[in-house]
Amino acid sequence: MKRLFILYSLLSIALFAVADEISFEWKGRSKVVQGSQFQLEYVVTGTDGGSVTLPQFKGCTELFKGTSRGTSVSIINGNVSRTVSSSITVTLRADEEGTHEIEPATLTVDGKTYKTKPLTLIVLKADDAGNNNSGGGESRSGGRSAVVSSGNSTETFTRLVLSRTNVYEQEAILATLKVYTLAPQLNFTKVTLPTFEGFAAQELDVPASNQWDIERYNDRNYKTATLRRILLFPQQSGEIKINGGSSEIDVYEVQGVNFFGQPYYDVISKNIITPSVNVNVKSLPQDKPLNFTGGVGDFTLTGELSTTELKANEALTLKLIISGKGNLQLMQNPNVEFPSEFEAYDPQVNLDIRSGAGGVSGKRVIEYTIIPRYAGTFTIPSIEIAYFDPQAKAYKTMASPEFTVEVSKGDDVEAATVSNFSSQDDVRLLNADIRHIVSSSGHLTHLRNAYVDSWSYWLWFILPILLVVIYAIASRIYATTHADVALNRNRKANRVALRRLKQAGIFLKARNEAQFYEEVLRAVWGYLCDKLTMPISELSRDNVQAELSRSGVNDELVMRFIRILDQCEFARYAPSQAGNAMEQLYQETIEAIGEMESVVKSKKK
Repeated sequence: MKRLFILYSLLSIALFAVADEISFEWKGRSKVVQGSQFQLEYVVTGTDGGSVTLPQFKGCTELFKGTSRGTSVSIINGNVSRTVSSSITVTLRADEEGTHEIEPATLTVDGKTYKTKPLTLIVLKADDAGNNNSGGGESRSGGRSAVVSSGNSTETFTRLVLSRTNVYEQEAILATLKVYTLAPQLNFTKVTLPTFEGFAAQELDVPASNQWDIERYNDRNYKTATLRRILLFPQQSGEIKINGGSSEIDVYEVQGVNFFGQPYYDVISKNIITPSVNVNVKSLPQDKPLNFTGGVGDFTLTGELSTTELKANEALTLKLIISGKGNLQLMQNPNVEFPSEFEAYDPQVNLDIRSGAGGVSGKRVIEYTIIPRYAGTFTIPSIEIAYFDPQAKAYKTMASPEFTVEVSKGDDVEAATVSNFSSQDDVRLLNADIRHIVSSSGHLTHLRNAYVDSWSYWLWFILPILLVVIYAIASRIYATTHADVALNRNRKANRVALRRLKQAGIFLKARNEAQFYEEVLRAVWGYLCDKLTMPISELSRDNVQAELSRSGVNDELVMRFIRILDQCEFARYAPSQAGNAMEQLYQETIEAIGEMESVVKSKKK
């Protein structure tokens, strides 16, 4: 009993002794519609004390606010962590159109002050129809935010938005493919990207937190989402036309409200065309310097030498580092004039670049491995590289320093060492290519027994034959077992689906909504594809519904699968649903698959 009391005391001390770092941040939308109500949540993590001072919410009217507190304790591999948090949720009404700078909120704890990041609040003008301030989306903090409501309108279109349309050759352009809609829900079935002839294109990742936003376009507020982001580098001058792509979508139109107050929809299939966009590409000035390597942007050049003192036939490395913003991956290597007494190898290029809305930035590292063959004092002249600066509209030249290398007489050895701070392979040296002929007779031994009489000689004949026979038998067994591909897919459907749902369960615990719904959707589609032995190209809601009914599955179970697919598709474009929606969907998916397996087994009997 005494031991239990001591153990309980130590555990209690551990639980309340572990303190988290204090963080203070705001959550919510930064873009709302005039006249709408929205919420901002100020969250304090790591302490349950302190004093919070909220800023003045310019352009808005504060309606009400509430405070909540919480504590969570977790024990992982014996490590105990305790997290305390509190939040203040403020409900506001956006009154004044325009951009408003909201000062940071402050938190004072034990004499220390913490601040949130400042908030730039954009209040969009309300539509003339006046139906732009009701429901339709939620912020990540759980509070409702102002989004577009359009009655029964299903207007939907896509645009290719370019960061600039008047550029020089090789100057980066960010192309963003966006969808604009007034519909409450939509689902993309096929997206064909525009063609980028005349450009070098590099597709960028769309942030995993990508969600619906609000944007005012042509005097109307739309829900918008980013479908693709592509970085373009024009390769020719003149006016280049980017032909628009197309998209096939299913739009959900509200037909009414059921007994429980939930809307029900009618699905309308549409094919929308992305309008083409023209880009005016200016050619680079004709007075190109001789040392121009094709760089367009803003760069700096530095040079490094691995050593300045070495012996003949030892190797050293010259590094040229081009840093800055521009078409680093499309630049050519400069011509470097090394002394004639040096042997130079082809350069090795390493790129460390970051691509984003502002273009490409980072560095290009060019490594030259060189070997001086004679002793003496040598000079590697300054290396000049010209590039075009589109901001200055002129060519600029950057230069590396001049290097002096002291080479002493080398040792008379067969192999030289490599003085190099890079991780490249050892350099093949000329004096190790040819070795001297051995002139001594050595010691010869006479073998009494011929090798053909040994057991190892015959073993080399028997082993290949034996291996061929084993391989043929194994191949026959494997082919027989896996001959019926459809049957194997059907048998493994449940196991594969449960494995994917297990991964979805991990995302559920982590509250990663986007990954959770994506994994559940993959699990259900994959299960139906394997169980119904349908090719992926024929998978659609109508085909699956018809095939399930044809297989004798009752209508209630069929509609459960269809409802799961619809809910996952909807959540991909309208995240942050009710707190228990993910758990309910997860449990309903497991139950639907289990019931489907029971139906299949009963029919086999």
